[in-house]
Amino acid sequence: MRLTLTLLCLAIPAMAQQLIVGVEGGVRLTGDSPDYGPPGYAGYSGSSNSKRYLVGPKVEVGLPLHFALEADVLYSRLGNTLNFWSIGESSVSRTIASSWEFPVLVKYRLPVARRHPFLSLGIEPRYSSGKISSIDYGFFPGDVTLSSTSWHAHDYAWVAGGGIGIRLWKIRITPELRYLRWKVPSSPSANDDSYYLTVPRNECQLLLGIAWPVR
Repeated sequence: MRLTLTLLCLAIPAMAQQLIVGVEGGVRLTGDSPDYGPPGYAGYSGSSNSKRYLVGPKVEVGLPLHFALEADVLYSRLGNTLNFWSIGESSVSRTIASSWEFPVLVKYRLPVARRHPFLSLGIEPRYSSGKISSIDYGFFPGDVTLSSTSWHAHDYAWVAGGGIGIRLWKIRITPELRYLRWKVPSSPSANDDSYYLTVPRNECQLLLGIAWPVR
């Protein structure tokens, strides 16, 4: 959090610099990596309900010495389905969550003409919330229990990336590759358990930004 505030403070002396707004979209190149128990364990299995897309608005403020400050808001969907069974009993648990990521990045534009390559470094807080819906089947026919639990979770990632900037008249097109190292709690609460089992610690994102200057 302190780093986030520090990065935002860098924008104060840059109010007279160029302001760019636009949209960012892309995909997660790395899929979920859930821990569904040891291979061959008959009573435990699962599958991912996550979507790989990311989309949202972006804003960038130019800084001196080829630097810039970028902030995005990226939406995606996370989730999974877990199946448990034993003699005479079974259950199905399904998690669907909305994920909001807030990357704040310092960018350095390399002094190379035409393609305008850049490197980026920053932090990416994430807020996720959703529901865990479960169906439990008992030993006797008709012994069925339905339940639903709401939950939310906070975590963050360190981000490093790079890309190129392409200018088409006033439009700025920026394909970019980002690497994220997520820092999730080592002991999540019970309601967070389904979420943390499916989100990988190491993630790669391929993004495409389309933006235009407003001043």
